[in-house]
Amino acid sequence: MRKIKVLHCADIHLGSEMARIPEKSKERQEELLRTFRRIVKLSNEEKVDLLLIAEDLFDSSGVSRNVVSSVMDYLKEAKARVFISPGNHDYVSLDSPYVEPWPENVHIFQGDMEKVVLEDLQTVVYGAGFQGTYVKKSLFTKEPVDPKYLNLCVVHGDLVGLGVQSLYHGITKEDLRSSGMDYVALGHIHKRTEVLQAGETYYSYPGCPEGRGFDELGEKGVYVGTLYKGGHDLAFVPLCERQYLRFPITLEKTSSVVAAEREILTHLEEAFGNSYENHHYHLILQGTYEEGEELSMATLQGHLAEKLYYVRLQNALTMGVDYEALAKEANLKGVFVERLLKELQEAKEKEDERRIKICSRALEVGLKSFEGSVDLLGD
Repeated sequence: MRKIKVLHCADIHLGSEMARIPEKSKERQEELLRTFRRIVKLSNEEKVDLLLIAEDLFDSSGVSRNVVSSVMDYLKEAKARVFISPGNHDYVSLDSPYVEPWPENVHIFQGDMEKVVLEDLQTVVYGAGFQGTYVKKSLFTKEPVDPKYLNLCVVHGDLVGLGVQSLYHGITKEDLRSSGMDYVALGHIHKRTEVLQAGETYYSYPGCPEGRGFDELGEKGVYVGTLYKGGHDLAFVPLCERQYLRFPITLEKTSSVVAAEREILTHLEEAFGNSYENHHYHLILQGTYEEGEELSMATLQGHLAEKLYYVRLQNALTMGVDYEALAKEANLKGVFVERLLKELQEAKEKEDERRIKICSRALEVGLKSFEGSVDLLGD
């Protein structure tokens, strides 16, 4: 059985402005380029036959000359044959870097579906490229594939349900099932999928190899492994230089900024290891504090910013309340708290999570209203 080894990556977006964190933009652009070089190095280390880049290698056709030259130099170092499918961000145009001469080992799909026959690998690589921001028609060919070959396809595609339209080359599972391909290397969705199957066709989105915002959370990387008729041995390989992480922390020590800082850093090191300082964090701080001892979020953020590459704090701390003592008060507040505590206990016994949230929220807002400080829009 003939096997070939591939590296499948997508959505690299070299040259991206990184506008969400402007003070880090230049540094992150350079790191993104380093991540791409690691992809090429990995392809050499793994001795892959094919490097498949499924769209949006660049963030736009106006990417800088330095970035384009660096990419060409890196790809010259690749021992694999490289196939690139331009997408909605880096579509083929008159001013596109894709119309320039590229290294001999690189093939760029320029428009409608075409195929490249690799006799030595008994493989055919199909691919297509965007020629504008939008592609409403199907780029899949109706031409039957030759089953004697291993048939691969690299393309930008937006996986949609039957009857659903997309501006970004909508494809359905039926399109994949009827394509005759053994593997379809997709790009467009920045969140990685598992290697999926439609009929006899395997397909996947590897996701972006480097996150660029808090909508691209967690570890990022590429797929590497072997493909063969009727199966695959692809595995996800993390490659990102930094992660974007949204992480809740329940603080035990809220009496001082220094104590809270130590506790937060300990939690992060336990969760993310020795390199925890390198990542982007959106930290959701939970727990309770005593009246008059509320932490200064601005001061705490300043302390953490000295240790972490990037941090954003969300204050979800609440003031500690002795509900049992309040329930014993001989007034309207006591009656209110006593009744809500009873309902909350019943909800917990029934494991009714929705009711637990409602009762807990009612207690919090109700007590604020007794103090005359409730703001229903803000709370």
